[in-house]
Amino acid sequence: MEAQDFKEVMARWATGISVITAAQDDVWYGFTANSFASVSIDPYLISMSMAKSLHTLEVIQNTGAFAVNILQKEHAHLGMRFAGMIPELNDNRFQGLNATLSANGCPLLPDTVGWMDCKVYKAIDVGASILFLGEVTGAYFSAIGDPLVYWNRQWGEFKAQEV
Repeated sequence: MEAQDFKEVMARWATGISVITAAQDDVWYGFTANSFASVSIDPYLISMSMAKSLHTLEVIQNTGAFAVNILQKEHAHLGMRFAGMIPELNDNRFQGLNATLSANGCPLLPDTVGWMDCKVYKAIDVGASILFLGEVTGAYFSAIGDPLVYWNRQWGEFKAQEV
């Protein structure tokens, strides 16, 4: 992976909404997250925290891999889908999506602002959550599209607030 690819993907994430994905035994898992951060560029590391109550946690621990999919502002419906806000899709949140698998075997959502394919570098128990450090082994960024952000309890595009 090239340093510029890592930097380009991180530049497109502006406290935006991401879908963390993983797969095990041909079953795909995903959940909406709004926090991950760059930790290091030598090696390329990001951090991502997730509640111990999420089933995807066990999948990531078992497989040692996850992907971060950064959503475009037009994809609020995907953020809601993977946040469990569309109950009829909870059994298969990937239904109807043209997702592919990364080199590490994690689902990648179509038409994202960018994605990062990660191997678990370290897992740290921080109480109610596990903090994963992921070594980025592959990255993609789109030349078009703005990230979907969560601000003031709203899903939408980033806008300057007037005072």
